[in-house]
Order: sequence, then structure tokens, then C-alpha cells
Amino acid sequence: MKNTAGFTVRIPASLHKKAKEISKKESKSLNEVIRELIKDWLKKEEEKSLFEAFSAVGEEDVEYAFNAQKEVILADEKPKKI
Repeated sequence: MKNTAGFTVRIPASLHKKAKEISKKESKSLNEVIRELIKDWLKKEEEKSLFEAFSAVGEEDVEYAFNAQKEVILADEKPKKI
């Protein structure tokens, strides 16, 4: 991967063991599993932030705006056709 950054996370040995077992069952590296979890967490935080921002606009507009933003976010994840 280009443009990557590394960091150290200290977790209990029991948590590491369980995470490693599950990643092995899923045929993924522990690094890949952690990266996916962080990506999912960030996406949820972004959605929560957008929802809070749109709540200030008015309740009628919140659902419409939230769904529009969600479409934009999901569109960024779809593979681009060449």
C-alpha cells in the first residue's frame, strides 16, 4: 500500500489471541482486520456527525440529507469502471 502509516497498539494478550484466531478463520491478516474495523468505525462516526449537523437544519430535511450523504459515501466505495 502506498501512503501508509504504522502505529503500535497495546492490547491484552487474550484479546490479541482471539483476534488472531478470528482473522485466521476469515483468511485475513490481523492487520487487514484492524484496518477494516477502523474504516467501519470512522464511517459510523462520520454518519453520526452528519446526522447531528443535519439535525440542526430541521427534522424534515434530516432524513433526506442523511440519505443523500450516504449515497455519496457509498458511491466512493464502488469500484470505478475504466
